[in-house]
Amino acid sequence: MRVESIGRPARFLIPSVKVYNRKYSKKGWSVARLVHEFLLEHFKGYTCSSGNIFGFFESEATEYDELREFRVAFKEDDAKTLVPHLQAFLATICEDIGEECIYLECGEEAMLVYP
Repeated sequence: MRVESIGRPARFLIPSVKVYNRKYSKKGWSVARLVHEFLLEHFKGYTCSSGNIFGFFESEATEYDELREFRVAFKEDDAKTLVPHLQAFLATICEDIGEECIYLECGEEAMLVYP
């Protein structure tokens, strides 16, 4: 048997409808394509979950979203470069699709990424 550590987990959530429908992008981007290319280039792979992932969020009113979850892993040595790069990427996506913020977990820390 062989077991190899691939590092610490990171995951983020984006509303499903905004991942696959360009009409939510101010720039006409395919968010699915951007996320795919970014994660493969910087993390060398990812997994994506769909299905019964939903959340409620307090803003001006209680909001509900069905979400797509993306997961990657990063080595501790790469955390100082990859995590800020991921945060900046998510801030750009957040701005483009008109979200107030995007939920992100890196290692043991949960955060909200704003544009």
